[in-house]
Amino acid sequence: MNIVLIGMRGSGKTAVGRLLAKRLGKQFIEMDELIVQRLGQSIPGVVEKYGWEKFRNAEAEIAREVAELDNVVNATGGGVVTGEENIRALKRNGKLFWLKADLDTLLRRIGNDQSRPSLTGRSQREDMETVLAERSPVYQRVADFIIDTEGKTPEEVAEAIANLYTKIRVGQMINAATTVCCVIGDPVEHSLSPVVHNRGYEVLGLNFAYVAFKVKSTRRAIDGIRGLGIRGVSVTMPHKISAMKYIDDADDTARETGAINTIVNNGGRLSGLNTDYGAALKAIKEKTTIAGKRVVLLGGGGVGQAIAMGLKRHGAALLIIDMVKEKAEALAMSVGARSFGGLELLPEISSADILVNATPVGMWPRVNESAVPGELLHRRLTVFDVIYRPRETRLIAEAKAAGCTVIYGYKMFLYQAAMQFELFTGRQAPLPDMEQVLINALEGD
Repeated sequence: MNIVLIGMRGSGKTAVGRLLAKRLGKQFIEMDELIVQRLGQSIPGVVEKYGWEKFRNAEAEIAREVAELDNVVNATGGGVVTGEENIRALKRNGKLFWLKADLDTLLRRIGNDQSRPSLTGRSQREDMETVLAERSPVYQRVADFIIDTEGKTPEEVAEAIANLYTKIRVGQMINAATTVCCVIGDPVEHSLSPVVHNRGYEVLGLNFAYVAFKVKSTRRAIDGIRGLGIRGVSVTMPHKISAMKYIDDADDTARETGAINTIVNNGGRLSGLNTDYGAALKAIKEKTTIAGKRVVLLGGGGVGQAIAMGLKRHGAALLIIDMVKEKAEALAMSVGARSFGGLELLPEISSADILVNATPVGMWPRVNESAVPGELLHRRLTVFDVIYRPRETRLIAEAKAAGCTVIYGYKMFLYQAAMQFELFTGRQAPLPDMEQVLINALEGD
């Protein structure tokens, strides 16, 4: 589905359109620019040489061509709505958003720009006033949504449209044949899993929908998953370990780590898997080697278990630290780590090669916290923070300032989501599209 921005010159269609396209991972198109390219000269030049009819004919031709595209943000010219054929074409595969503003606001935004020819031959104010009075009823009639831009920045307008677009797309997609997937956790409000998975479904045209559930009781949630026929489940904190008790079978990695982050429902039989393991290793290996390295792992929970096993299997000398020393000990014993302990061992980071933060410290909304004192960071250290929201945690920011090599948590998140996507759908994940929408969402934070 396309997003079509309509409205007067000065309504902000181009600025808002660029922001929207970046946020939603869509192609941005500015119709007036395409007309200029097609006719080989500026709009004033076209009007002066050929008249408005030539311009409107080119506009109608391009409107039809753009309407045949998919997944674009289209910033139209102000007068595109004067042609009924244009409106019908743009509505075939798009929703029309009228960016509304009053006369004084439009004139203030335009300023002294005289680059566009007058439609009435009068002064700029008189020209705009006349055209606005003529077109406003048309905008009102054809718009699927009206967005009041008064007192709003382009970023605020883009966010309002993006939120509406998400609701529209999901609403159009869901029906009795829709396959439902979800993420369960507590908290879960911060999760961008729905954004990433739903983008993949959209790109491939799959009748799937992915939603988030805040879950207190793991057992009751999994009973519901089985009973409702939910196809796939992403399991996040604090349920990765407890969920193991309620599934029917688990893959080798899940059994060995004692934690799952993925459930696949095959006709009521629930299989548990752990895609954190492979995703974490992939993210780390993109930046450094593991064999023979001294690694400090913070956190003995579900994510930490998967990463610890992967690090040991690939030859790391591993120290596990948790504020609950017994958790660190249990994990160290299960994977054969060289040592473990409580927070009193944090100074060991100063002689480590790799640091992995698998705790929730620094996660949204407590973004000003870090699990590691900044003075322990050093240039020889590779720092991997599994937290992906915010994109740049305090730990990552301080590590960069200290000259460390950094590995962003969103990479691990993206890779594990892509593995889950393929398990749920049986289709190859459109990784570039999923990564782009994830980055856009994180930058939007």
